[in-house]
Amino acid sequence: MVRSNLFRAVFIALLVVLAIPGVALAAKPIAAFHDHFTDSFPGDVCGIPVDIKVVVTDNFYLYADGSFKDTSSAKQTFTNPANGKSVVLSSAGNVSGTAIIDELAGTVTFVTTYRGLPEKIQTARGAVLVRDAGIITIADTFDLVTGDFLGETITMNGPHPEADSGFALFCEVVTGALN
Repeated sequence: MVRSNLFRAVFIALLVVLAIPGVALAAKPIAAFHDHFTDSFPGDVCGIPVDIKVVVTDNFYLYADGSFKDTSSAKQTFTNPANGKSVVLSSAGNVSGTAIIDELAGTVTFVTTYRGLPEKIQTARGAVLVRDAGIITIADTFDLVTGDFLGETITMNGPHPEADSGFALFCEVVTGALN
C-alpha cells in the first residue's frame, strides 16, 4: 500500500514534468527533497492491531527527463500491545527510476531499481526473519488516462525471498512473530 501510494505520487509528478514542452535533459535535479522524521501511531499489520513507530531519513531528487534518485533509510517497529511482541521492518539503500510513456498503447511504465537492502524483517531481539538484499527492478505499468494499475514485472539479482514469494511472506513471518 505504501509502495502503491509512492508510485501514484511519482506518477503525477512525472506527468507534470513530462508535459512541459522543450524540457532539456539536465544533470542537475529540477527538484530535491530532504526529510527526516519520527512518528508513532496505532495501526493494523496483517490483521493484527499494533502500535507503530517510524523513523525515516530520505533524500529524493527529480530530474527533467522524468527520472528520479532516492537515497533513504527507514525503520518501522510494529508492537502488539496485547502481548508486547515487536517486529522491526527496515530498509536502506538507493532507489532510482524513470517513466516510459507509450502513447500508442496509452500506458506509462515506472521502472524502479532498488540497490541495497529493500527489506529486512526481524524480531525486536534481533533474529532476522526475512532479508531481501541486492538489486531488484520493478516495472509497474499504468493506464495513461485513468491511472489504473495494469501489471508488474520484477527482475532480481541477489537473495529476495520476500519478492520471490510475491510479497506474501511478509504477513506470514510478521503474524508468526507478533502472536
